[in-house]
Amino acid sequence: MISEYSSGSDHRLLLTDLSIAFTVILIFSLFRAYADWVLLGSWLFIFVYLLQKHRIEAFLHLLLATLMASIWVHFAKDYYGYKFDYLTIFGMNTLPLMAWTLTLLGFGEVCNQLPFKRKIFRFLIFVPVFWVLLILFETVAYHVLEIRNTMTSNFIGLPYCDCIHAPVWMQVVYFAMSPVYYGLSLLTDTIWDSARPKEAANKSK
Repeated sequence: MISEYSSGSDHRLLLTDLSIAFTVILIFSLFRAYADWVLLGSWLFIFVYLLQKHRIEAFLHLLLATLMASIWVHFAKDYYGYKFDYLTIFGMNTLPLMAWTLTLLGFGEVCNQLPFKRKIFRFLIFVPVFWVLLILFETVAYHVLEIRNTMTSNFIGLPYCDCIHAPVWMQVVYFAMSPVYYGLSLLTDTIWDSARPKEAANKSK
């Protein structure tokens, strides 16, 4: 099975993905009042970059992450609001929309470059580590950057870190997003890998 991660360019891809991720996080932190535009611009850059570099699997993952984030934020749009005047699209606040999309995509692509042939190993690493990063990012955003969801501020946050102030059902969804996304992304890869030989055979006829 051939994958975009199976060549000798793995280390360069990993370095590139990490560089993009750290750059987005840095700019996001420095311009928190314009975090929505920072994330939207990052999404557009990544969209073009993945197409230009023909990273089709990663591009499909971007579409999947965007779809999942859109469904979630549309469903919970009445529970998102911030002291900063962030842009809304079709009633959806772009901060959680883009934050979920890029976080799922970014860490997913890093995990996809781990040297494990069996996808289940990557899945078992992705989920718990993502949960740790989720709590870390939410804690920093709430206590350091003071980016707080004012619509759910009256709810009790998670113990110790005092973050993710939201109804319990929202907190459950937050932790369910990672296994659902990564499981679907691995399924997408399997379907894509099985479809490519058929396409090549059809073109050769």
